[in-house]
Amino acid sequence: MPRHKDAERNKVMSETRRSLLDAATTEFAQEGYSGANINRISKAAGFAKGTIYNYFPSKRALMLALIDAIAASHHQFVAEQVRQEEEPVRRLQRFFRAGSEWIIHNLSQGKIMLTMLNGPDMEFKQRMGQGYQPMHQLIIDDILAPGMEQGVFQPEDPAKTAGLLMTLYLGVGSTVDGEGKPRLAPEWIAEFVLVGLRKTA
Repeated sequence: MPRHKDAERNKVMSETRRSLLDAATTEFAQEGYSGANINRISKAAGFAKGTIYNYFPSKRALMLALIDAIAASHHQFVAEQVRQEEEPVRRLQRFFRAGSEWIIHNLSQGKIMLTMLNGPDMEFKQRMGQGYQPMHQLIIDDILAPGMEQGVFQPEDPAKTAGLLMTLYLGVGSTVDGEGKPRLAPEWIAEFVLVGLRKTA
């Protein structure tokens, strides 16, 4: 098969997969994992009901792929926002603000993320934890380590501190209501955290 035909086929497959994941996002957010229906997802994406099995062998496989996609999208958005700042303090402030913005603009993905993290299914929970490992590393490498090296932050264990910040970050995300309004302002959260992080004279 000519190379351009392969490229065209791969493009179509990639777009179809994306459409199926988008439809699955809506379905899982509205119906939950147990109530979601594979055939309804295929139909919502504009395909025949069996199409989805060409890309995902089961509903569980679909959810795992969706978890990976949500975590990657979330991390990419937050990392881009954080790296626009130079100073560690401003990066921390941007981290919480960006996280709030992402959830506000991605309510369905945010709902799935929080449901999977706090739900009873250990495989989904572990996959979500793995998916968010890059964001945990972002906190260490781009916020805490530079802040400690510059003497701005206290020299605490970066991994443990990042774990605490990640827990707080996700907890704050869970306070966003159905209309995308956070109960706690990200600016206030950042200042609260900085009281404990800042190195005192």
